[in-house]
Amino acid sequence: MKKSYILAVDLGVSLVKVGIYDTSGNCIQLKTDKSPAEYPKPHIFIQSGDEYFKIVTRLIKSVMDNPHIHSADIEAIVFSGAMGGAIGIDNEWNAVTRWSTVIDNRSCNYAIDMMKTAGDEIRILSGTNFPSYSPKILWWKTEYPNVYKKIAKFLFLNGFIAGKMGNLTVERAFVDRTYLQMTGIADILKNKWSDTLCYQFGIEKNKLPNIVRSTTIIGKLCKTVAQNCGLIDGIPLIAGAGDKPAGYIGAGITTPGLLIDEAASFAAFSLCTDRYVPDRNHRTLENIPSSLSGQYYPTIYLIGSGTTHTWFKNTFGDEEKRIAAETGKSEYDILDEKAKKIAPGSDGLLAIGLLGGRVTPCDPDIKGMWLGFSWNHKKEHFYRSLLESFAYEYAHSFNVMKDNYPDLKLHEVRVIGGGARSDLWNQIKSDVLGLPYKKLDRDDFTLLGDVLIAGNAIGIYDDLAEIAQIFAKVRKDYYPNEDNHFHYQEFTKAYGNTFDRVRDIFLNLKKIPHAK
Repeated sequence: MKKSYILAVDLGVSLVKVGIYDTSGNCIQLKTDKSPAEYPKPHIFIQSGDEYFKIVTRLIKSVMDNPHIHSADIEAIVFSGAMGGAIGIDNEWNAVTRWSTVIDNRSCNYAIDMMKTAGDEIRILSGTNFPSYSPKILWWKTEYPNVYKKIAKFLFLNGFIAGKMGNLTVERAFVDRTYLQMTGIADILKNKWSDTLCYQFGIEKNKLPNIVRSTTIIGKLCKTVAQNCGLIDGIPLIAGAGDKPAGYIGAGITTPGLLIDEAASFAAFSLCTDRYVPDRNHRTLENIPSSLSGQYYPTIYLIGSGTTHTWFKNTFGDEEKRIAAETGKSEYDILDEKAKKIAPGSDGLLAIGLLGGRVTPCDPDIKGMWLGFSWNHKKEHFYRSLLESFAYEYAHSFNVMKDNYPDLKLHEVRVIGGGARSDLWNQIKSDVLGLPYKKLDRDDFTLLGDVLIAGNAIGIYDDLAEIAQIFAKVRKDYYPNEDNHFHYQEFTKAYGNTFDRVRDIFLNLKKIPHAK
């Protein structure tokens, strides 16, 4: 009996992952490698699309080095990837620019100018408060005109890699709908480029890729790449999705009212809805189109929440590192054990843990801060207050979601990512939000979502929403403590009110030059 496998490729900012899955969602083989990256100067982050391609082909060849898997059994190859950024290609599909991500800040001023010029229209049509794709185009056009002239299409990273694997002509360059919110120049309701916004900002539509659905077969694996990867040519290539919406499919977030907490280095908190409501009043939610037609994910991002945990551990955790070395426990588990003994509200200690600034709503100048500490506060108070601060940030967005979708019952949160391992943090967030939290039973949600999208594309799965729900299994439940929830409400209000009160202080600090 012939076996069927799907090969999934996820192109992250930090890691490239390639996995082979069977049609029951089991990962048969998985390989990862660090993504190529250069930091030549502060605020400059450079990644090479060609280097990504080399890593992908090498990883595919590595996962295929399995005597139980035959090339003829691979039914499809599907792609997901980092969502913020752009790469320019010429008419022969050569990379003219590097892959410039949202972390590369050189185009930020163009995003700011776009929102000043047409912010409300961008929010209504594209669903974003801070675009990252079109500002890259304007940056190259303005500051590198000779490079800009060579560019035939501006792509996202997964579209660039898929096109090279299929030897696509530039006319077949594509982007799937889940990326459209990032562009700032698309009409996400109509799945098309906005004539109005493109004209207003002088962006040529002929340099933009075709918009397709996630399940579109965009081409077939070409012979040369197939030979380099240890595959046969002609395997269908599936468009796939952005890494976050792919992960949400993998986690079964396909029912309106379900929420998901991606507790990762760069966290996200999202709601599944059956309609699009632009967030004109609060300017907080980013509306990501789902791979499922008619569904959207209103989302907030936390820049570096998981990274903040790492910073705290590395800066203040020498004792925990020593105990971990002696006991084999995780430093985070040891910090959790101590912080668990602290009462909700950290004995009056309030933190702002957004060390990279606030993104949604956009408030980049207000960063890390602790308020209210005294001689009775210990390290574990500071740690717990950081955990609580991110829960308060979620509560702010949760209130915006309820305001924008008043008739939608918001009933549970599914938590994924490295932070999902913390029982304490899951319980804190459940208590603050007053919602059940459910930890799922696996970690590979983006690749699994890729597999489900590809399986639907080639007819293995009839109903993408249904199969996603079937594959999502809960490992552990957390239910809110009503007393704690009541107690946390005042802290949530205090957290929200802090930003307006301290903004001028941070802006003044920013003006003071650093000592040399």
